[in-house]
Amino acid sequence: MKLDYWYFENFFNSDQIKKINHFIDNNFYGLEKEELNATDTQQNKIKYASVKLINWEKIKHLTNELDQKLYNVNQENFGYDIYPINNNDVCNLNIYSSKMGSKYGWHIDQSENDIFDIKFTVLINLSFEIYKGGEFKLFNGNEYEVKEINKPGNVIMFKSFLNHSVLPITEGERRTLAIFIKGPRFK
Repeated sequence: MKLDYWYFENFFNSDQIKKINHFIDNNFYGLEKEELNATDTQQNKIKYASVKLINWEKIKHLTNELDQKLYNVNQENFGYDIYPINNNDVCNLNIYSSKMGSKYGWHIDQSENDIFDIKFTVLINLSFEIYKGGEFKLFNGNEYEVKEINKPGNVIMFKSFLNHSVLPITEGERRTLAIFIKGPRFK
């Protein structure tokens, strides 16, 4: 059976979620620039969220050795050739707010680098409370919702080349930390 994604339920508790958010809020090095926001093929903006940027080196001590678990999942279930997460790799704290009508249209996560591809995207739900809307969808022949990421503290790991989207937030705030796992170019 081929898997599109893997998940860890209750990987982080509410105290850990607060600690990670507080740390990122006080240590991020910048916001994603407007001109770097994702666009569709006609250059229309598709991402409406605030994004705080932080290097893996700064937050890895707060992640309960998540990286080792991700490597094990890949080895046992996917078999991709991947690199360890580099200390300088950028992680994105995506903040989707109902006040801003935040959403993220259909897209794939990809590298513009000629040397490596993004093999997996890892999302950690760091929301303080349950929100409404913001459903995460994948498309692999059919569109379907990945409900496991809706709960604060849960983690999903999915194939980055699959189309995915975040529907509009209708109430509250959805916070997810995105980590990108890279590897040699697909051949």
